Amino acid sequence: MNKGYLIAHVTVSDPVAYSEYARAAGEAMQEFNPKIIAWSGQYENLEGESHERHVVFEFASFDEAMRFYKSPGYQAARLLRAGAATGTFVLVEGPEG
Repeated sequence: MNKGYLIAHVTVSDPVAYSEYARAAGEAMQEFNPKIIAWSGQYENLEGESHERHVVFEFASFDEAMRFYKSPGYQAARLLRAGAATGTFVLVEGPEG
């Protein structure tokens, strides 16, 4: 089964509200137990729109990552992010392995 990778590029405009989103998203994520592959730190924007935060989560499968994203817990967390940050979220299927 191929892994699923949720990749988020985010720019925060309201740190207090965003921290509430991060807490709620983290709680929603516990059920799915993803592995953190990359979490902000040093980066270089080589092309395209730039954001200040970057994170890559590895899930057991593409379907599992999609289940997390569509879960009631994460959808509730997303509402907390509205107005607190802008970004791009992408789900990518990994190679067989």
